[in-house]
Amino acid sequence: MLKNLFLFTGEETYLLHEQINSWKKAFTEKHGDINLAILDAEDIPLYEIMAAVNAMPFLGDKRLIFIHGLPDKPKTRQTAEPTKKDEKRDEELKKLEADLDEIPESSVVVFVQSNPDKRKSFYKKLSAKAEVKEFIPLTGQILNEWIKKRIQVSGASIDLSTAEYLASLAGQDLWRLSQEIDKLTAYSSGEDITRPIIDRLVVPTLEANVFHLTDALGIKDHRKAIQHLHRSLAAGENLRQVFYMVVRQFRLLLQGSGYKISNPNSNPTAFAATLKLHPFVARNTMAQLKNFSYQELKDAYARLLEIDVALKTSRIRVTTDNQDELALAMERFIISFCS
Repeated sequence: MLKNLFLFTGEETYLLHEQINSWKKAFTEKHGDINLAILDAEDIPLYEIMAAVNAMPFLGDKRLIFIHGLPDKPKTRQTAEPTKKDEKRDEELKKLEADLDEIPESSVVVFVQSNPDKRKSFYKKLSAKAEVKEFIPLTGQILNEWIKKRIQVSGASIDLSTAEYLASLAGQDLWRLSQEIDKLTAYSSGEDITRPIIDRLVVPTLEANVFHLTDALGIKDHRKAIQHLHRSLAAGENLRQVFYMVVRQFRLLLQGSGYKISNPNSNPTAFAATLKLHPFVARNTMAQLKNFSYQELKDAYARLLEIDVALKTSRIRVTTDNQDELALAMERFIISFCS
């Protein structure tokens, strides 16, 4: 492994970009920005990448080079003969792969690709030589701690249970969470961020609204369930999409209930692996199950399928301008389930 060659990768692009900005800031404070280079592997000839890597530092002892994207072979159609341009790029790629071993000590090279094709030759060679930093989505307590720390940095405070509540409404996307945190900290003016403040300012994601709607059904609170339904409508959500997400959640609950009956000592991790769910989804689904019996879930799912059939046969009509019939059907389902 080379100590001056890195690959930044992973689905959590917020943390990835945060790391890039942190490295840029630290480097320019010490060495200035004249020895900082940012390249795009798709926009320049490959020999220019190694030219930038091999360049000597100017009035300093280090260079930092970020290369966005991983170089690839020419995208020639299988039926077409490779052109001279294709052959030249292929040769450049092979040379670039070989030159990875020859990076001067004065250069720190960072390749950046959030979702690389791991089957490609360049990725295999790079990942074998570089220090790979993978940025994965945050979940559970780690996500709650991140929210708390991010709010503290912004000059306000929040307890962990309230941080978890914020994540349940805004979702796990750190880009969106960061925007919501900026809004909350500006509003709170350095004070504690509380649930009422979050309820006042944060528009829940569709997934969050459906989850809380289902939670309200579990405790047979039809008013609260209808409130979450109307909240989705007020946010401009497509009601048909909301309906099918409710169907999906009840399908997950039904599967989870059946799984618990067959595996009474199991846990959310095993449930997630069996149904190929995200751990966060599996954990929340298992937590909701305590308020539903298997028979209740079967009956509810059957009623939802009746609405589905009515939608598909146009007995319930939905247009862009008028979703009233579906809204009424969903409200009746909620009241019937809670009665």
